[in-house]
Amino acid sequence: MKKRVPTYIITGFLGSGKTTVLQHLLNYCRENKLKPAIVINEIGETNVEEHLFKDDHVLEMLNGCICCSIQSDFTKELHTFITSLSDNAVPDIILIEGTGIANPIEIVDALTEPLLMDKIDLFSVINVIDGSKYLEYQSIFSSTREVRNILKSQISISSFILLNKMDLINHKYTDKIRRKVEDLKKGNTPVIETSYGEVNIQEMLEKRVRIHRSHEKINLLSSSKCGCNHNHTCDQHAKVHHNHSFQAVKIDINRPIDRIDFEKWLKKLPKTMVRGKGIVNLTETAGLFQFQYSSNQLNMMRVKENLNTEPCLILIGVDLDSKAIEKSFYEKF
Repeated sequence: MKKRVPTYIITGFLGSGKTTVLQHLLNYCRENKLKPAIVINEIGETNVEEHLFKDDHVLEMLNGCICCSIQSDFTKELHTFITSLSDNAVPDIILIEGTGIANPIEIVDALTEPLLMDKIDLFSVINVIDGSKYLEYQSIFSSTREVRNILKSQISISSFILLNKMDLINHKYTDKIRRKVEDLKKGNTPVIETSYGEVNIQEMLEKRVRIHRSHEKINLLSSSKCGCNHNHTCDQHAKVHHNHSFQAVKIDINRPIDRIDFEKWLKKLPKTMVRGKGIVNLTETAGLFQFQYSSNQLNMMRVKENLNTEPCLILIGVDLDSKAIEKSFYEKF
């Protein structure tokens, strides 16, 4: 591969709308006859959204966070993924969707390793913020320090910010949300207010990151701390195996479930559970449904394609009691 491929990191906390934005980008690529390659990172062992990208070149990084335990694997696998493509299959654009808890600084570090420096050209770090939950996540009374630090790191390193789900925000809070985001972002980083991730794609795809190739670093990396709240500095990163308290809980579902009861069950889970997704069978309607749960809202979408994934539920949160959650689910269903 001779050309360096324009590459974008899509970051944002759990349930902010990253996958929706990614789908908008893919639709744009199809309309403009661009060949995309997609990197999907999940901290669980299953990607329940793989059917959304069945016609695209996809590299799945499962069972870990790019910014943490699988960072070195990510660099090697992305290199292998790119170089294994034939000349006529080399992508025109690479789109990397990190987990909701990923610190984009660490993904940037992974992309600037020698293996990848001559393969990719990082254009932008796109941050998707759930405006409807932002004040709650910033509150010391309703979130953890870890959540607040992750949000801060994601905003401060981003070169393009989408303040999403504005349709769900009480208007009396909008000015406060805007001020808080403005205080955290880098000086001239655009902040675009949107709903359903709808935005001018050409504006989002503008090159906003510059690589200083002589130092193999990116000029966004101005802090000596990595910022990912894992109690180490960046020069320690390769030496320390670290874990965060975020986790993914997977529950296999072997029978149809009632949608209303399922939604009630989700809403009774601890507030530290911030994201739910999966594939389910419903008692009231035949067929498989993909569900997304965030911001106390459950959304269902019929799955038309044949899936390799069995029905399952994936919950992501902080310090979850997986055994208690699993027990309550099977007692209910």
